Amino acid sequence: MSLTNIFQKPIEFKGVGKIYPIQMKDWDEFESYLQILMLNNTHFEGDSDNSLLYKLVNIGLENPAVIIGLQNIFNLITRTSTFQFNWDLDLLLFVNEDKQFINETMYDELRKVVLHQNLLIEPKVFKNPMMQEWADKVLASRNRKSANVRLEDMVTTVAALSSKHYDDLENYSMYQLKSEFYRHKHIKHYDSIANAYGNPYAASEIELPEFAQDLDLYADPYKDIFKSDKDMNIKKAIK
Repeated sequence: MSLTNIFQKPIEFKGVGKIYPIQMKDWDEFESYLQILMLNNTHFEGDSDNSLLYKLVNIGLENPAVIIGLQNIFNLITRTSTFQFNWDLDLLLFVNEDKQFINETMYDELRKVVLHQNLLIEPKVFKNPMMQEWADKVLASRNRKSANVRLEDMVTTVAALSSKHYDDLENYSMYQLKSEFYRHKHIKHYDSIANAYGNPYAASEIELPEFAQDLDLYADPYKDIFKSDKDMNIKKAIK
């Protein structure tokens, strides 16, 4: 298992160079562009001939905020500041003063790398509107039933339990923050079960979990969203 994410190491991407995870100090800005980053080819029905980046730029010609958003996303993930859009002689690309470039052929794969680095899972799009509606309802129901833990709550919890200063945490990646937050949460849970396990009358009914078990930060929120894959034929329904 790679330690790249936990040590916040960049990923080398051909043509671009080092791609870095977003740090907490930049998360608010990055989040403001997520709507652009989450768009994939399934959101552009009837246009299979053009690249995803072409489709986004086409929107950006009428709504410049899209192109500006892409430029800023590329600046954040490369930790530079000079990416500019360039469309000349049918060559569509974003380039900076360090000669790093992002073009049509690489954007979609780069987008997936960025989502993975930052623990982001793009919404699944279903061909069947009824299945889409059902999936949306189930996810909304799960969110309502789960504890309302905001990003700020994770930051303050990690700060309180690890005695770290906020100046340290603002340089954390999302992977590092969630790893530490959920590890603290698991240890608290382990301790409470271990205390009950010491009771001879309760021990036989209690299973002590692995202290350092896998946190599964990439858990798929769509897993088990339908009770029967075979009956619903989900694989054919997903675009």
